[in-house]
Amino acid sequence: MAVATALSKPVCQRQAHAPDTPVRIILALLALRWLAGIAENFGIPAISEVSAIFMTGCLLFGFLQGMRLSVRSKMLVVGLLAWMFAAILSVAANGVGDVDSMALLALLALYALFANATACYISDLSALYAIQRFLRAFVLVGAALSIFQIAAGTGFVEAGDIDILRAFGSDVHPVSFAIQMVAAIVGLEIIRIKRRAPLSGSYLVLFGFGLLALYLTYARTAWVMLALSAGITVFLRTSPTRRILMVAAVALAGIALTQMSGRFSDLSSLPFFLQNFSVSDAVFDYRYVDNSVSWRIVNWSLGFQQAIEQPWLGFGAGQSATSSHFQLEMHNMFLETFFEGGIVGFLAFLIVLAGILRMHRSLPNATPADQHARLLAGGYGISLLLAVTFSTSFVDQLMSVLLYLLILGATGVPAAGNQPLAASRRPAMLLA
Repeated sequence: MAVATALSKPVCQRQAHAPDTPVRIILALLALRWLAGIAENFGIPAISEVSAIFMTGCLLFGFLQGMRLSVRSKMLVVGLLAWMFAAILSVAANGVGDVDSMALLALLALYALFANATACYISDLSALYAIQRFLRAFVLVGAALSIFQIAAGTGFVEAGDIDILRAFGSDVHPVSFAIQMVAAIVGLEIIRIKRRAPLSGSYLVLFGFGLLALYLTYARTAWVMLALSAGITVFLRTSPTRRILMVAAVALAGIALTQMSGRFSDLSSLPFFLQNFSVSDAVFDYRYVDNSVSWRIVNWSLGFQQAIEQPWLGFGAGQSATSSHFQLEMHNMFLETFFEGGIVGFLAFLIVLAGILRMHRSLPNATPADQHARLLAGGYGISLLLAVTFSTSFVDQLMSVLLYLLILGATGVPAAGNQPLAASRRPAMLLA
């Protein structure tokens, strides 16, 4: 009851370091889910699912008490509800109702509630201090777990690549954790910009721990995301001449990296694979598919051919890993939503993307600090869109999605010295 009452209180604009009670509750629920995931890695079964259900229940109860829907997040919420409706239709049409289907519905509900809560209640610098403390803890604990996993030999070993031991930090997979670490690093930089705080030694050490954790994951996706987030920000803030020089420098660096780093040696077989592969007549041939990129091309081709067999309602929510030929996710959100929910589910996902774009477009832009933070959040958003298009399905990566929504909430706070603008972010009442 206390949680619901706190989440239904109006937003209070203030500059103190202590955040409002709703912000404390939001971060406490997020921390609970994060710690539960860590505990599950140490052998406590199903605790992360229980914590996610508890988090959803608290946010739902709080919303029902206050009936507040943020103007900034309403299109995203509508899109997620449409996605849930499409998922229910696909489940009914295919006669499935397993754990995967129910899990997708629960996740979409949690994302809608969390997006609305962060947009409603993260409104001033006091909230940023609290978010900063959480992200610092996330980076330090994640780095410590990564070091421990490599030192103790308990890291992640991928089938077919037993020579590389990879850290997975506080998640269950190196790529998922690496994406979360990039989100935390970007979020910390956004908050530093919003607070107009100078670079400090402790901040650089924290940043170093985050990079170390990233290195230990061996996740190329996350490194590309971090580079894109920083690169897009710098590119858009510099002059046209420097932009041309940046593009040339990045191209040369990319060529040098692929030639000098052994992490990209497996991609040398791509030309041979493409010469012997037909998208219209896709066949998985072990002689040609020997890296993650060629595997994705085959997976996408087979997945699309299978999806068009049931184009309207798909094969059922959460069924891509069960019904696909590889029995794995599509590693492409657009294809996955089409495979699972057909055209109806795909259109709902486009509404979700439009809602996210609207949230980005509504971020403060009045001061140089606001503009800088907005570009950085946009750069991370673009990198995330590329990741869900080419690398990971993402929708079932709970902590990754919640951290992204938290970053958007933090970026929506006007920079120090520009706080009166926060009044425009007060939530609209649905019911009097």
